[in-house]
Amino acid sequence: MIADTPPAIVVPAPVVLAKAAQLQGPSAGPQTPPPAAPADKPGWRSRLKDKGVDLTFSYVSESAASLTGGRDGGAAYTQQLLASASIDTGKAFGLDGGKLIATIIHRKGEDLTATRLGNLFEVQELFGGGQDLRPAELSYEQKLNGGKTALKFGLYHTGDDFATLPSGCQFQNFAFCPRPTTLFYNSGFSGFPIPRWGLRVRQEIAPNLSVTVAGFEVNAFRAQTGAGWKLAPRFDSFVFPVELGLKTGQKPGGLPGLLRIGALVDTTDRADVRDDINGASYVLSGLSPAMRQERWSAWAMGEQMVVRFGPGDRGLSLFGTLTLSDRHTARVPTFISGGFVARGLWDSRPRDNFGLGLVYARVNPRIADRQRDQLSLGQNVAVQTHEMSGEIFYGWQATRRLLLRPNLQYIHRVGATDRYPDALVAGATIKVIL
Repeated sequence: MIADTPPAIVVPAPVVLAKAAQLQGPSAGPQTPPPAAPADKPGWRSRLKDKGVDLTFSYVSESAASLTGGRDGGAAYTQQLLASASIDTGKAFGLDGGKLIATIIHRKGEDLTATRLGNLFEVQELFGGGQDLRPAELSYEQKLNGGKTALKFGLYHTGDDFATLPSGCQFQNFAFCPRPTTLFYNSGFSGFPIPRWGLRVRQEIAPNLSVTVAGFEVNAFRAQTGAGWKLAPRFDSFVFPVELGLKTGQKPGGLPGLLRIGALVDTTDRADVRDDINGASYVLSGLSPAMRQERWSAWAMGEQMVVRFGPGDRGLSLFGTLTLSDRHTARVPTFISGGFVARGLWDSRPRDNFGLGLVYARVNPRIADRQRDQLSLGQNVAVQTHEMSGEIFYGWQATRRLLLRPNLQYIHRVGATDRYPDALVAGATIKVIL
């Protein structure tokens, strides 16, 4: 946010009187103190916030360069401009417990993974979701029952409420940020900036323990460039997620932690990755793939601070994620990630952080079976098994509004095959929040 005008320096009245006496001599009579300096007027954004309207403007860029390996060498840059308004309806309209969010973004740039590397997970998570100007959210949330119940509906993202950890978006690789990529690959799960029409209910069932359920449309069409403003819902299929969330270490002096366990069902019809309607390989039989009427995914993830460096969130936190998905339709049914993020390690740099993350992704073995069938027919395909990658970063909070975060990524078995050499990628994130 834009800072208010710095307060004026006001000289205390006794000092002013003493100075006046020195200038006028001992014969001077009692002096009338000067009028107090007028109070500074708050900035326009502060005045709006006092009325319940909180505005955010930001610029983020992600650059990546292939140092070695992969399908090809090169570099890529992508960026995002964002404007968002969050309205506290209690302050603005007298409707306590409500929050209205409207967000619009503009993205443009190039994806190094698609154009050069050929690996599974984009090395620039910022790329995607339509490289254009589009609304990213229009939602309303209402808290009830003293805040223990929260309803939210509108055009927003499944990933806002499910399968996410605080450490995720410190990384530039899409495998970590904003949440496990396999949920996007294997179902109609949506994430920023591709919103879906949906309804969510969160209920606190015990202190620091909550359950969240929701229903969202499955609408891949809106992800296409130029389709972001086509806001009409498409309720031909749905994704229904449910999640149990537990916060730990919430007492004073405790080490905070978070555990999430969830699952979803997607009602979209989807082709089997290998079988035809008779259960044989459709590559060999020549028949159409069998259609599956439902898909599922499940996840378990957690983050736990293990060492505290100072007040607030300054500390070393470990995190880990496991996702499993339907073997008939999933591209990557097994996904494991883990690592650490350290915040404020040095007193002189309390807002800096650095971290290390590792990912293992197993391509569906039934896809590998299909690819072997294609090889037997003389088709030029590579059999996919697994891909592993890692990222290390340092986030330098240069000012309150400017973050610079260089990173280094290593990818083993690029594209889950041995066709290309392992890749080493240098990246950098720049974030400006106004």
